[in-house]
Amino acid sequence: MLDYKKIAIKNFKKANYDEALKYFSLAYELKNDNDLLTYIELCVFAKTSPDEANVLFEMFYAKQKAGIKDDGLTQLLALLQNKHFKNEAIEEQDAITYDDFLNAVKQGDFKSVFENIMFSTKVMISNKDDFLDFISNLIKHDFLDISMSYLESAATMFSGDERIARLFDELKKKRVKKGKNANLH
Repeated sequence: MLDYKKIAIKNFKKANYDEALKYFSLAYELKNDNDLLTYIELCVFAKTSPDEANVLFEMFYAKQKAGIKDDGLTQLLALLQNKHFKNEAIEEQDAITYDDFLNAVKQGDFKSVFENIMFSTKVMISNKDDFLDFISNLIKHDFLDISMSYLESAATMFSGDERIARLFDELKKKRVKKGKNANLH
């Protein structure tokens, strides 16, 4: 009888992930083993992230050979897959994270980076501090109308946060300097 698991491991090590997946699946059909499910998940993950999957595979394989049970790897694998899923979703939406946006700003300047992405790409901001920092940068770089729009939304979402009032004051001063109507809500 063929040892499907051994064949699968050899294929995985040769980066033949589809073959490895097939043989791990055959092994799982014969013996419902959670470790085989982890190997199957690693094969699927390897198709999009081969380097990370290989590191995890080597760790899991070494621990398994030593007789050490590693449930943490399954959790780590799930987190990495979720991270990659989110990254793919962001890419599909023509969006970048705020951290990626800030890294781009380090290479150039806020105003030019923002102008380059403003019509084609969304900036995905996932927390209040980053959102308020983004608004502050918009004000500093004279994107006053956009700042006003975001500030009005922020005032509703984060009522009571004194940073909102400071940003409104900053925006008001900029508008006065620019000769725009400084009457803000």
